[in-house]
Amino acid sequence: MESIRGMGQVWRGETSGDPTAVVARRMIASLLDAVLISVVVLIVYRDGIATFTDDNKIIWNQSALLAASVLFIVNHVFLAGTRGFSLGKAIVGLRIVRRSDGGLPGLLGAAGRTVPWIIPIPVIPFLELGVMITTKGHRRIGDRIGRTLVVDRGDAGVVLAVPGLPDPPGPPVMPEQIDPIEG
Repeated sequence: MESIRGMGQVWRGETSGDPTAVVARRMIASLLDAVLISVVVLIVYRDGIATFTDDNKIIWNQSALLAASVLFIVNHVFLAGTRGFSLGKAIVGLRIVRRSDGGLPGLLGAAGRTVPWIIPIPVIPFLELGVMITTKGHRRIGDRIGRTLVVDRGDAGVVLAVPGLPDPPGPPVMPEQIDPIEG
């Protein structure tokens, strides 16, 4: 596992260079998320997620699909927005942070990250993976919509300099910070 960038540093919270160069760990986290949700749904609905009719049609158990959708939203929106990680990301030591200040993404940022995954176009996951691998900051479309970065947990909580990306804008100037003489 040491050949995957940062895997030997996961438990120490150390990374160097590009804090977003955690693509392999992100892919592992996505697989873990899918497996964990699937296992829960399979355990709860072990007697029938889908049935086959005599004429080879599939009838899906609507409550199992609803349960999977709710678990997906809890994991990818609620947990990510309020804690900064999905279950898979927590296991591999990653955090989701706001691009502007390194803080928690909030529910709106986490929901924005999830938008591409709910679009029912089969090519979206491949497009997201390609964008994540090839762009500076390793940001997929969802990260851009949610204005987030995915980093090692040791890099969470601070404004990050990402090679190839402009520095995030500073906080807005508040009226009480303006010198009336200088303007």
